[in-house]
Amino acid sequence: MKKYITITFLLLVFVNLNAQSRSSYLDSSLFKINILSPGITYERSLSESTSLCTDLNLSLGFSYNNNSGSDFLFVPYIREQYRYYYNIEKRSSNNKNIKNNSANFIALNGSYYLPNGNSQDVSVYDGFTVAPIWGLQRTYESGINLGLIVGPGYNFGTKERTAGFVPVINFTLGWVIGK
Repeated sequence: MKKYITITFLLLVFVNLNAQSRSSYLDSSLFKINILSPGITYERSLSESTSLCTDLNLSLGFSYNNNSGSDFLFVPYIREQYRYYYNIEKRSSNNKNIKNNSANFIALNGSYYLPNGNSQDVSVYDGFTVAPIWGLQRTYESGINLGLIVGPGYNFGTKERTAGFVPVINFTLGWVIGK
């Protein structure tokens, strides 16, 4: 399975870097540094209303188990989103901020969580998750970027107890670099 995930990821990055179509509404590319979930994000427009967004982040967490006590989680993950911005043209016509793709979107989200090396008992992060999501992104004049995604997902975990339906919720806070 790791072989297929690697091939899919490389293919998506290749498509992302070689996109030919550009939009008058979407920025052609964005580079962001995330604070809450430390990492980086690169988003590239594919058409007038679609983009491909790649995240390389570190998920932070805390868990408690009666058998092993408390445990901090530091789990790196890769996330790809094919986004369709459904209201960016309307926001522009209403003179609302659309800078740095500040709009609402729906997307197909794929996340791969690398194996958690610091805990044998905690398996909340495990494997590959696919989800249709709704999201919003806002960037302010200072460059501060806020993002929110929510949706139902399915986790293809490597352990039997981690496979199944999961909620996908993520809030990001960061800065847009270079704009």
